[in-house]
Amino acid sequence: MDAVDLSPTAVKWAEQRAHEAGTEIRFLRGDAFAPGLDLGRYDLVYDSGCLHHLPPHRRVSYRALLDRVLVPGGHLGLTCFAAGQDGSELPDEEFYRQGRLHGGLAYTPEALRWIFADLTEVETRPMEEQPADSPHFGVPFLLTALFHRPSP
Repeated sequence: MDAVDLSPTAVKWAEQRAHEAGTEIRFLRGDAFAPGLDLGRYDLVYDSGCLHHLPPHRRVSYRALLDRVLVPGGHLGLTCFAAGQDGSELPDEEFYRQGRLHGGLAYTPEALRWIFADLTEVETRPMEEQPADSPHFGVPFLLTALFHRPSP
């Protein structure tokens, strides 16, 4: 299992949590889009906060990365800002006029279906809020989705 993040703080935090859980994960600090990063092919790709921090034109790079690393028959799990809850809902062209993402982009289920039109949607729904003392994470301003890449 591999995990990639740009932030050294996030990688260190995740390494500590994985160690506490007794889980073996290879952590890579870097840009998942950069050529030369030692990524494999995966049955499951999980994105927790990457897509919603990319400007609209980077969706092409995101999809190219996904095409390289997600095996046929594999799944994409995704967590992103939910429209109507958090994140910016400006039209794509307005981001370029203003020159900033306003903290991240919000997505609707329909927008995710459009971006991942070649994948089969398994489920898309708002994340369920979890109490503060829960061992599980859940906040209602996030949208969760699971897509399946069909086998040829």
